[in-house]
Amino acid sequence: MVETFPFTRRAIEIGSRTYIVDVVDDQDALLAASGDRVIFPFGLMLWESAVGLGEELASRTPPIAGKTVLELGAGLGLSGVVAAALGAHVTQTDHDLSALAACIKTASLNNIPAIRCVPGDWHAWRDMSHYDLIIGADIAYDTDDHEALFVLFQRNLAPGGTILLADPGRENQALLLKRAEAHGWRVHRTQRPVADLKPARPGAAIAVTIMELTQARPAMAQGSFSNVRR
Repeated sequence: MVETFPFTRRAIEIGSRTYIVDVVDDQDALLAASGDRVIFPFGLMLWESAVGLGEELASRTPPIAGKTVLELGAGLGLSGVVAAALGAHVTQTDHDLSALAACIKTASLNNIPAIRCVPGDWHAWRDMSHYDLIIGADIAYDTDDHEALFVLFQRNLAPGGTILLADPGRENQALLLKRAEAHGWRVHRTQRPVADLKPARPGAAIAVTIMELTQARPAMAQGSFSNVRR
């Protein structure tokens, strides 16, 4: 079955720039277009966390220009495109090939060249490169993924690097941060009000939590994460 998703073009202001993104606004229409997929393509919708993460990247001091950035669960790729527009060297990953195609389109719509897009399953992760910054918007909602994420963080974060995650306050956010501290990470939280992207709620705002993780002590041995599927 050929998937034809109901995209709508939207303009999103982040920092001093307006970004163009083709998004799916109607979740029911997305479901109808998804056929017999086992995994629902939620990444083709634009979430407030991606905007909040983009705003965080645009306001970082010092700026992220020249940094290597790994985006996890990229979805439409807005946050990674913002990072690239700011001068970072970006690799975008998602387990859904339709999301990676959307990332490429988002980069093209915004005249952003040279973003690397590759498939990425956190439970069968193959990338051994080190990155100055690892980012992800709305990626911590499933607790089954948390241990795999921390293994990935240990493998891929460069010494002195930073992890930035954005979340709209889902109930599993607290569990993620508790595990982060147990695994030896410093955690700093801030909140950003982001305009609700749902067309039915003009003027409303979502409080997006930005979680900044840095290593507080030497990383544990990889084998200490017993729950990770290989």
